[in-house]
This record gives sequence, structure tokens and C-alpha cells, in this order.
Amino acid sequence: MKALAALLLLFALIALPRVAVSSSGDEALLEAPLSSLEELHADSQAALGQRVRVRFQLRGECERWNPFVTRFGSADYRAFDVWSDRQFLWEKEQWEAPIARLFVRRGSPAEQALSGARRLARFEAIVEARQVFLGRPWLEVESARRVGDELGEGTLLHATRGFEAAQEARWAVARESYDQALVGAMPSALRSELRRLREIAAHPPRDPARHELR
Repeated sequence: MKALAALLLLFALIALPRVAVSSSGDEALLEAPLSSLEELHADSQAALGQRVRVRFQLRGECERWNPFVTRFGSADYRAFDVWSDRQFLWEKEQWEAPIARLFVRRGSPAEQALSGARRLARFEAIVEARQVFLGRPWLEVESARRVGDELGEGTLLHATRGFEAAQEARWAVARESYDQALVGAMPSALRSELRRLREIAAHPPRDPARHELR
């Protein structure tokens, strides 16, 4: 019995390094370098094959798309349009132009995470640029989790009102609206921009024609 116990202990000790290697590999995946959707799109060829961590806010599912010659056919994948953390969604042009379309394999945990989320839900995800086509990286989501500081609908409404009021030089309304917007949660890049816009509204130019909001 002692010999059998010693043999089992030896096998256990031999197996330990293999377990450690496997665990280390999982941790390396979870600790993928933080990037942005803007960076991936800026140099599509350099992005090819990269596995990085990005953050975004969900616009919604794209029901139909043309996969062209890519692997991302609707039989195997679902597609979701997203805004980046750096898009100023109170501007109509930004609201109507989500920066990326992300693909998730049907039946995957990433699909489950995204499919039940509402518009503007914020995520951190590990994505990989699987292909480059038409000058853009086609990104597959490998894993995704909800994160905080998402831009809520009420906050966005106040920011939009402030931006529109500033365009019409209604500075008092703009200041009040920006103040209300800044109370809410949002990604840091959006908060910095709203603070900048609020400062402009607090000290408006005498000649509005010389002023640019951005």
C-alpha cells in the first residue's frame, strides 16, 4: 500500500507542471493587450491575426449582411454593430456611424453575452482580426463581459440637448444640459469631451462664427 501511495504521489507531482502551463495560457489570453477599435481600423493589415482587448458600446444586431468571401456567413455567425468608447454619440453623424461590426460564433459564450444586451450596453471583449476585406478588419469576438461606465440614455439625451443648444449659441441651456449629462456614468474619453464642451459654453466666444465645437 505504501508503494502504491508513493507511486500515486509521483504521478501527481509530474502532472503539476502541465496544469501550471495550461493555467498560464488561460491567464495570458485574459490579459490580452488593451487596444481600441480605432487602432485596429487605422492599419488593417497590421491588425490581421492580432488578439487584443477592446471596449465598446452596443448599438444592436445586424440581421443581414454580405459576408463576401469571408468566413463570416450567417449560418455560423451573428453580427453586432458597435460604437467605440471614443465616439461622441450626441453628434448625429457619430450616432449613425458605428465604428465596427463584430462577429460572434453561434452557440458561443460571447454570443450569449451580446444577444441579451440592450442598446448602449458597454462591453470589454477579446477580439481577433480574422480577415481583412475591403480595407477593413473583420473581427471575431472570442469572449465578452459587461463593464460599467456605460453611457446611459438619459445622460446621452442631456448631452445631445447641450450640443444642439451650443450650436445655436444658447449657452445657458448648453451649460445646464452639460452639467446634467456630466452627473451620469460614461467612458472617460466622453467625459473629457463633455467637460471641454461645458467649458466652452461657460466662456462662449463673442463671434460664434469663429468657434468650432470640436
